Amino acid sequence: MSRKRPEAVAARGAAERLAATPRPPESALKDWISSASVRVKPSLTDFDLSGNAGEFSGVQWFVFGHADEFMSHPALRHLDMPQRNAVSAARLAHFLDDMTLTEHRIVNVAAQVIAENRLRAYLPERLAIDALKLYTDEGYHAYFTAQASRAIRDRFALPVHDAPNPKIAALEALVAGVPAPRRDLAWFMVGFVGETMITKAIVDTMRATAHTGLLALLQAHLEDEWQHARYFAQLFGLVWPQLGAADKAFFGALLPTIIQAFHTWDEAFHRHLLAQIGLDSAAIERVLAQEGSETRRTAHMRSRCGNTLQVLERSGVFKQAALRTVFVQHGLLERDSARGGRAARAP
Repeated sequence: MSRKRPEAVAARGAAERLAATPRPPESALKDWISSASVRVKPSLTDFDLSGNAGEFSGVQWFVFGHADEFMSHPALRHLDMPQRNAVSAARLAHFLDDMTLTEHRIVNVAAQVIAENRLRAYLPERLAIDALKLYTDEGYHAYFTAQASRAIRDRFALPVHDAPNPKIAALEALVAGVPAPRRDLAWFMVGFVGETMITKAIVDTMRATAHTGLLALLQAHLEDEWQHARYFAQLFGLVWPQLGAADKAFFGALLPTIIQAFHTWDEAFHRHLLAQIGLDSAAIERVLAQEGSETRRTAHMRSRCGNTLQVLERSGVFKQAALRTVFVQHGLLERDSARGGRAARAP
């Protein structure tokens, strides 16, 4: 009877231990090569605005009505179709410019932190490397949204609004204020919030748009962002349970501040826009007072962050009374006598 060689025994033991080790879950981006819209549907991002300039100004490009409370303000009701198109086009270009900056100044910084395996204490390397897929998508999104914004500005002869973006400044300042040992996790939290909220922002923009080419472009972006949201939600579900009590307290309180920063009101842009269409100073102040009010901005924030709150609830964030209270104070959760708080409903 032959005895087994020691190296064979050791190899079998290693194989058994490896088999017994739980494998990390499959990445939400595992089918990225065959599913990412920026590769498999390139025609959707080919945004063409060629045509007669007079025809563009006279046809309703955008969906106006009660759902768009800014355009429904009494001070804007006197605008004719070309003027209303121009105002809506300026707001759309501003939205696209904001997305371009958010993709490469905010989201891709978070993706870089993950891809460089700087969160190795919480995430398996296989999932971390997948952040490079997201990084690639976001670079492409930044490109085609910038191209679309330029086409809209050229078609409607809109001036370039190159003032600093207050949202980007608020997010970068927020992370810069986090102590260095926690900064990588802070960038992760920022990426998580941004990617789980952007799908609702794109859907809202699509509902207000009547141009088929632009709808196709936004659809391509949306399909990718659904996957990105799933990826960040998956990573958050892995990271949060591993945080110690002190980190949970710190980041649980930081998360609503991040959500708030993502909804920083760009008053300067809207003030400039209203002046461009000829509103007098009193009318401008009335519009800004309504649109920029705390009540309006909180309602807008709540309507955009429903997916984010659902992930936080599933991960057990709101089981801690102190953290739930912070979200209630920011208007993101409603008080509930039975549970102490529940996700606020979109208005």
